[in-house]
Amino acid sequence: MTQPQTFDWERVQGLTPLRDELPGELAPYMLSSGEGRRYDLGDWHLATMARFADTGDEYTLHRVILPAGSTSPFITVPGCSFIQVLEGELTICFDGETHSVVAGDSSVVPEHTPFAVTGNAAVNSFFWYSTDEWLHRLVTELGTATASHVFSRNPPRRIGELLASDLAAGAGISIADLERLEARTDSRSTLPDGEVAFVTKSGGGDRYETYQQINTFTSRSRNTGGRFFTMDTRGAKTPYIPLHFHQQHSENFICLAGIVKIHANGQEFILHPGDFLQAPAGTVHSFAHDANNTRMLGILNPPVFEKFFEYMNDPTDAVVQAEGGEPYFPAEGFQRAQSELDLVVVGPPPGNGN
Repeated sequence: MTQPQTFDWERVQGLTPLRDELPGELAPYMLSSGEGRRYDLGDWHLATMARFADTGDEYTLHRVILPAGSTSPFITVPGCSFIQVLEGELTICFDGETHSVVAGDSSVVPEHTPFAVTGNAAVNSFFWYSTDEWLHRLVTELGTATASHVFSRNPPRRIGELLASDLAAGAGISIADLERLEARTDSRSTLPDGEVAFVTKSGGGDRYETYQQINTFTSRSRNTGGRFFTMDTRGAKTPYIPLHFHQQHSENFICLAGIVKIHANGQEFILHPGDFLQAPAGTVHSFAHDANNTRMLGILNPPVFEKFFEYMNDPTDAVVQAEGGEPYFPAEGFQRAQSELDLVVVGPPPGNGN
């Protein structure tokens, strides 16, 4: 497992978060759905949402949109990949398995594991998080910058041609000649023990419950080589939590449904589905759900904060929150998190309008 990175968190606390702009340095920033540096890559459309230059060499993030029938060959790539499906239906093949994944599902593909992606619906989109910059290298070498937010209706080339090119090989991509098998329909209710490719269907994963909220690990550090973990949070409308910051890890927030409010270094951001906010180590922040049945994806790197969700929640088989009842706060778990984990509380929850 990798050691926590040293972050200049005190410098980050003095930065004003950017809106709809990549910072070019490790800094807090927010991107509206579809924003970023946009490229056509054959019949794929990519919005580059985070590069190593923006994340302290920790990760890259892209939103990918592709049409029906768009098919990649089996490829192996550097870094561990996490895919979160937003729209449509994909077929993902790996390790002799073929999986149909739809909106709300996710997948982890470890480094150098051969896999292939096919779009099945008219429009298919997903977030692609990677611990390597291969996809950013690929779009800057082979992509065409575009003002559009969707794929081209008449692309001059297909993704398969580009991925099989010499320039793609220079980005660390290799092609594997493997058989595509029948799609499987089973879902994983718990996560595997180690670094293997897997799909988590919506509602699957390792689930924990707190007041009016279900927190689900859709990947854990043991699945990602100790680089990151992902938390799918689903819950009712809730107020802000106490203002706090971290010294050793970044939190990355993506709104999947409903409305997420985030305070970051004194500014309030309203996230709608598809919006993204990075809060690097040092960012003084808080978040709240501002709509019923809000769903938020958290990607935390490195994964030093993983046990927080075990301290603050109870294991559950439920897939949706129970609403109503008396509010409660797991004070003992919170105190344990403050004493053992990377958590510095600096103030009460932000007031309305602040």
